[in-house]
Amino acid sequence: MLFVLKPLIGAFFCESILWEGENLFVNSSTMKFLFFFLAFGCSFVTSAHESHFSFAEMEYDAECTCLEVTLTVSSHELEFSALNKKIIDSQLENGLNNDLQRTNIITDIILDGFRVYQSEEEIPLFYIGHELLQDGNCLIYLRSSSFERRNIILFFDLFMNLHTEQQNKLSFIKGKKQTVYNYFVFKRENEIEL
Repeated sequence: MLFVLKPLIGAFFCESILWEGENLFVNSSTMKFLFFFLAFGCSFVTSAHESHFSFAEMEYDAECTCLEVTLTVSSHELEFSALNKKIIDSQLENGLNNDLQRTNIITDIILDGFRVYQSEEEIPLFYIGHELLQDGNCLIYLRSSSFERRNIILFFDLFMNLHTEQQNKLSFIKGKKQTVYNYFVFKRENEIEL
Protein backbone atom coordinates (compact mmCIF):
# COMPACT_ATOMS: atom_id res chain seq x y z
CA MET A 1 0.00 0.00 0.00
CA LEU A 2 2.88 2.35 0.75
CA PHE A 3 4.27 2.07 -2.79
CA VAL A 4 0.94 3.42 -4.10
CA LEU A 5 0.67 6.17 -1.49
CA LYS A 6 4.22 7.51 -1.82
CA PRO A 7 3.70 9.01 -5.29
CA LEU A 8 0.28 10.32 -4.29
CA ILE A 9 1.58 11.91 -1.09
CA GLY A 10 4.62 13.30 -2.92
CA ALA A 11 2.46 14.76 -5.67
CA PHE A 12 0.07 16.18 -3.08
CA PHE A 13 2.94 17.89 -1.22
CA CYS A 14 4.49 19.29 -4.40
CA GLU A 15 1.14 20.49 -5.71
CA SER A 16 0.22 22.21 -2.47
CA ILE A 17 3.65 23.83 -2.10
CA LEU A 18 3.75 25.05 -5.68
CA TRP A 19 0.18 26.27 -5.99
CA GLU A 20 -0.65 27.39 -2.50
CA GLY A 21 2.80 28.63 -1.55
CA GLU A 22 2.13 27.75 2.09
CA ASN A 23 4.55 26.55 4.67
CA LEU A 24 3.33 22.98 5.37
CA PHE A 25 4.46 23.02 8.97
CA VAL A 26 2.42 26.00 10.06
CA ASN A 27 -1.25 25.31 10.83
CA SER A 28 -2.30 24.64 7.25
CA SER A 29 -5.32 22.67 6.07
CA THR A 30 -2.92 20.52 4.03
CA MET A 31 -1.08 19.37 7.18
CA LYS A 32 -4.35 18.79 9.04
CA PHE A 33 -5.53 16.58 6.19
CA LEU A 34 -2.21 14.73 6.09
CA PHE A 35 -2.21 14.08 9.86
CA PHE A 36 -5.82 12.86 9.70
CA PHE A 37 -4.99 10.61 6.73
CA LEU A 38 -1.93 9.10 8.47
CA ALA A 39 -3.73 8.59 11.78
CA PHE A 40 -6.72 6.95 10.07
CA GLY A 41 -4.45 4.79 7.90
CA CYS A 42 -2.41 3.62 10.89
CA SER A 43 -5.55 2.52 12.73
CA PHE A 44 -6.15 -0.13 10.05
CA VAL A 45 -2.65 -1.51 10.47
CA THR A 46 -2.79 -1.65 14.27
CA SER A 47 -6.27 -3.20 14.42
CA ALA A 48 -5.44 -6.18 12.21
CA HIS A 49 -5.30 -9.54 13.97
CA GLU A 50 -4.70 -13.14 13.09
CA SER A 51 -7.67 -15.43 12.43
CA HIS A 52 -7.77 -19.05 13.48
CA PHE A 53 -9.88 -21.59 11.61
CA SER A 54 -10.30 -25.35 11.30
CA PHE A 55 -12.54 -26.96 8.73
CA ALA A 56 -14.19 -30.34 8.45
CA GLU A 57 -16.01 -32.05 5.64
CA MET A 58 -18.19 -34.97 6.69
CA GLU A 59 -20.47 -37.42 4.92
CA TYR A 60 -22.49 -40.42 6.03
CA ASP A 61 -21.54 -43.43 3.89
CA ALA A 62 -24.59 -45.72 3.55
CA GLU A 63 -22.43 -48.67 2.43
CA CYS A 64 -20.33 -48.83 5.60
CA THR A 65 -23.05 -47.08 7.70
CA CYS A 66 -20.33 -44.78 8.99
CA LEU A 67 -19.09 -41.21 8.83
CA GLU A 68 -16.16 -40.22 6.65
CA VAL A 69 -14.40 -37.07 7.76
CA THR A 70 -11.67 -34.84 6.37
CA LEU A 71 -10.33 -32.29 8.85
CA THR A 72 -8.28 -29.35 7.60
CA VAL A 73 -6.21 -27.81 10.37
CA SER A 74 -3.29 -25.42 10.55
CA SER A 75 -0.04 -27.39 10.71
CA HIS A 76 1.41 -24.61 12.87
CA GLU A 77 -1.41 -24.79 15.41
CA LEU A 78 -1.28 -28.58 15.49
CA GLU A 79 2.48 -28.52 15.98
CA PHE A 80 2.21 -25.83 18.68
CA SER A 81 -0.42 -27.85 20.52
CA ALA A 82 1.59 -31.09 20.23
CA LEU A 83 4.73 -29.34 21.52
CA ASN A 84 2.82 -27.80 24.45
CA LYS A 85 1.37 -31.18 25.41
CA LYS A 86 4.88 -32.66 25.09
CA ILE A 87 3.67 -35.19 22.51
CA ILE A 88 6.46 -34.22 20.13
CA ASP A 89 9.81 -32.58 20.72
CA SER A 90 10.54 -31.38 17.18
CA GLN A 91 8.65 -30.89 13.91
CA LEU A 92 5.07 -32.00 13.34
CA GLU A 93 6.09 -33.96 10.26
CA ASN A 94 8.40 -36.16 12.36
CA GLY A 95 5.66 -36.68 14.94
CA LEU A 96 3.09 -37.71 12.33
CA ASN A 97 5.54 -40.23 10.88
CA ASN A 98 6.15 -41.82 14.30
CA ASP A 99 3.39 -44.35 15.19
CA LEU A 100 3.28 -43.59 18.93
CA GLN A 101 3.46 -39.80 18.53
CA ARG A 102 0.88 -39.83 15.72
CA THR A 103 -1.50 -41.89 17.88
CA ASN A 104 -1.08 -39.38 20.71
CA ILE A 105 -1.61 -36.40 18.37
CA ILE A 106 -4.81 -37.95 17.03
CA THR A 107 -6.11 -39.07 20.44
CA ASP A 108 -5.06 -36.15 22.65
CA ILE A 109 -5.56 -33.27 20.23
CA ILE A 110 -7.71 -34.12 17.20
CA LEU A 111 -10.25 -36.48 18.79
CA ASP A 112 -10.35 -34.37 21.93
CA GLY A 113 -11.60 -31.44 19.83
CA PHE A 114 -13.78 -33.32 17.32
CA ARG A 115 -16.32 -35.75 18.79
CA VAL A 116 -19.56 -37.29 17.56
CA TYR A 117 -22.44 -38.35 19.81
CA GLN A 118 -25.69 -40.14 19.20
CA SER A 119 -28.22 -40.53 22.02
CA GLU A 120 -25.54 -39.27 24.44
CA GLU A 121 -23.14 -42.09 23.45
CA GLU A 122 -19.88 -41.21 21.76
CA ILE A 123 -19.38 -42.74 18.32
CA PRO A 124 -15.74 -43.82 18.00
CA LEU A 125 -13.66 -42.20 15.25
CA PHE A 126 -10.58 -43.85 13.78
CA TYR A 127 -7.53 -42.40 12.07
CA ILE A 128 -7.29 -43.32 8.35
CA GLY A 129 -4.42 -41.10 7.20
CA HIS A 130 -3.04 -37.58 6.86
CA GLU A 131 -1.41 -35.20 4.40
CA LEU A 132 0.82 -32.21 5.12
CA LEU A 133 0.18 -29.59 2.46
CA GLN A 134 2.56 -26.93 1.13
CA ASP A 135 0.09 -24.18 2.11
CA GLY A 136 0.66 -24.83 5.84
CA ASN A 137 -2.42 -27.00 6.38
CA CYS A 138 -2.69 -30.59 7.48
CA LEU A 139 -5.47 -32.90 6.31
CA ILE A 140 -6.55 -35.58 8.78
CA TYR A 141 -8.77 -38.40 7.49
CA LEU A 142 -11.11 -40.12 9.94
CA ARG A 143 -13.85 -42.75 9.77
CA SER A 144 -16.39 -43.66 12.41
CA SER A 145 -17.51 -47.07 13.54
CA SER A 146 -20.77 -48.32 12.07
CA PHE A 147 -23.96 -46.87 13.57
CA GLU A 148 -27.64 -46.37 12.82
CA ARG A 149 -28.54 -43.44 10.57
CA ARG A 150 -30.14 -40.99 13.02
CA ASN A 151 -29.35 -37.46 14.11
CA ILE A 152 -25.99 -36.86 15.73
CA ILE A 153 -24.41 -34.14 17.85
CA LEU A 154 -21.01 -32.94 16.64
CA PHE A 155 -18.75 -31.31 19.20
CA PHE A 156 -16.04 -29.33 17.34
CA ASP A 157 -13.93 -27.14 19.64
CA LEU A 158 -10.53 -27.99 18.18
CA PHE A 159 -7.90 -25.38 19.25
CA MET A 160 -10.48 -23.26 21.09
CA ASN A 161 -8.42 -23.72 24.26
CA LEU A 162 -5.51 -22.00 22.43
CA HIS A 163 -7.37 -19.14 20.74
CA THR A 164 -10.52 -17.47 22.00
CA GLU A 165 -11.16 -16.20 18.45
CA GLN A 166 -10.95 -19.75 17.00
CA GLN A 167 -13.73 -20.53 14.53
CA ASN A 168 -14.44 -23.98 13.15
CA LYS A 169 -16.70 -24.91 10.26
CA LEU A 170 -18.23 -28.19 9.21
CA SER A 171 -19.58 -28.90 5.74
CA PHE A 172 -21.93 -31.85 5.97
CA ILE A 173 -22.63 -33.49 2.62
CA LYS A 174 -25.91 -35.34 2.14
CA GLY A 175 -26.34 -36.45 -1.46
CA LYS A 176 -25.95 -33.32 -3.56
CA LYS A 177 -26.85 -31.03 -0.67
CA GLN A 178 -24.22 -29.41 1.54
CA THR A 179 -25.01 -27.81 4.91
CA VAL A 180 -22.49 -25.62 6.74
CA TYR A 181 -22.35 -25.52 10.54
CA ASN A 182 -20.34 -22.92 12.46
CA TYR A 183 -18.58 -23.49 15.77
CA PHE A 184 -17.35 -20.77 18.11
CA VAL A 185 -16.05 -20.60 21.68
CA PHE A 186 -19.63 -19.90 22.79
CA LYS A 187 -21.20 -22.51 20.43
CA ARG A 188 -19.17 -25.70 20.34
CA GLU A 189 -21.76 -28.23 19.21
CA ASN A 190 -24.50 -28.65 16.61
CA GLU A 191 -27.16 -31.24 15.94
CA ILE A 192 -26.80 -32.74 12.48
CA GLU A 193 -29.58 -34.47 10.64
CA LEU A 194 -28.28 -37.51 8.81
